Amino acid sequence: MKHSIIISVLLFLISSTGVAAGEIDLEQEYRKLDKAIEQTEKYVQERENRIRKYKTARGAIDDNRVQYELSRSLYDEYRPYMSDSAIHYISRCILLAERMEDPIRADECRLLLAYQCTESGMYHEAMDVLNSMDAQRINDSRNKRRYYITLAHLYHELGYYCRVPRLQGEYYAKWDHYNHLIDTTGVSATDDEALQVKEIECLGAGDGQGALRYSDMRLKQVKEGSHQYAIVAFYRYLDYALLGDSVQTRYWVTQSALSDVKNAVMDQGAMWELANKLMADGDMERAYRYIRFAWQCANTFNTVKRNNQISPVLTAISDNYEASLKRANHLLALLAVVSSLLAALFLGILFYSNSQRKKLARARNELSESNTQLAQLNRQLSDLNTQLRDTNVQLNESNRVKDEYVGRFIHLCSFYIDRLDEMRKRVNKMVKSRDLDALFKFTGDSQLRDKNLTELYEMFDSTFLHLFPNFVDDFNALLRPECRVTMPEPGTLNTDIRIFALIRLGIEDSSRIAEFLHYSVNTIYNYRAKIKNGAIGDRDSFESQVKAIGM
Repeated sequence: MKHSIIISVLLFLISSTGVAAGEIDLEQEYRKLDKAIEQTEKYVQERENRIRKYKTARGAIDDNRVQYELSRSLYDEYRPYMSDSAIHYISRCILLAERMEDPIRADECRLLLAYQCTESGMYHEAMDVLNSMDAQRINDSRNKRRYYITLAHLYHELGYYCRVPRLQGEYYAKWDHYNHLIDTTGVSATDDEALQVKEIECLGAGDGQGALRYSDMRLKQVKEGSHQYAIVAFYRYLDYALLGDSVQTRYWVTQSALSDVKNAVMDQGAMWELANKLMADGDMERAYRYIRFAWQCANTFNTVKRNNQISPVLTAISDNYEASLKRANHLLALLAVVSSLLAALFLGILFYSNSQRKKLARARNELSESNTQLAQLNRQLSDLNTQLRDTNVQLNESNRVKDEYVGRFIHLCSFYIDRLDEMRKRVNKMVKSRDLDALFKFTGDSQLRDKNLTELYEMFDSTFLHLFPNFVDDFNALLRPECRVTMPEPGTLNTDIRIFALIRLGIEDSSRIAEFLHYSVNTIYNYRAKIKNGAIGDRDSFESQVKAIGM
């Protein structure tokens, strides 16, 4: 009876952990993943079709509640696909919830925004969103629990990536603090979100078995092959990695990557982890394919965090791949020498055999062609590394410019919202008092517009010069001395410079520039032609040289 109970328990444990190690054929799982990667375009198209359907529905309906539901669906589609778009639509949900005067939904969306920012490596932005909320004023218990979960997740991420021991300790202490507050909200701790927090807590404490118990509970609640299944599988990979089970580790990280590919998920954390494992296993060719795929997905997802994680792995795999090719070249060179010696020996012995000489000549030609092909592959790989480094530089520059302008744009939007509200109050007061003469005078005065334009241009000038402090000097260096532009006063730009500042930021269309500067398109064209006529070099390449300033 005792033995029967033990056998039953063992059978339950084996079934609860999914697949027994002896039944796992990793090569077969890798082939499944290879096939899914080949069909990536189909999976991406399926997601794009869903997105297109929601966007079409949004354009046809004005009701705030329906608009909220459709924007929330778009956020769910973009969340693992394109980070910037996910942030846009969840921010839209916040505005719609506020219009509907629904504080519970507004708080929920703010917490989703903070979580998305954390997942994208935008820790400062996530902290700003959370600091704007007061836990004491969150009445909904589920939102309060999500508030603590989001804070715990943020501080765990900060602690994980921090390299300053003192700060890392503070971050982990806050993570532990908010983990304990989660249980005080009174919400059931059996859903996936709560179980994930418990699993991470066990991982942080080095308790692999405890983490695996929570993972077993999570696995029963998710549909196999779904995006949530990919997340659960990734954490099982971490659990088994902590327990030192290499087979289960590779199995579950492959399952996570496979589900991500089939769901057109571009936040490919599992794929680059798998590439790391394959590189350690010596499977350089497959590791290189997987990390290249993860890099392409990261460019679509568009976050600095994932690019920074993948770049070192991609570089390491590329270097190892190149080293393998060099070793193959040395081996082939050695084989060529040996073949030549053998050929000389056989020619001396079998000089009379014309057929043998022809065969040996063909062998030497094929070997030479192989060496030529390998040399070409080496050059292509070197060119690819150069392109990757250039792409990293461009990505970092683009992210720097984008982050600066997004921050300034948000500040400017907030400023003009306050100003419009003041104008609304003033007009409302005039309407109430029926002071039509004052109202007509106030609305007919163009000084307010001119003042707003002046402030807009001052904000643009200061932001641009903050990003490119030497732009004016570098710009004038491209012009003949008599054609160089003089600024009206330090820290400001004139119209000539503003036009080419916009071109430097990637806005090349004269109609868009004219719209921003409030000139006609013909005027903008004349300004551009006048400046290019004063170029020192070729006027046709002048704008390309301007776009390279500060690179």
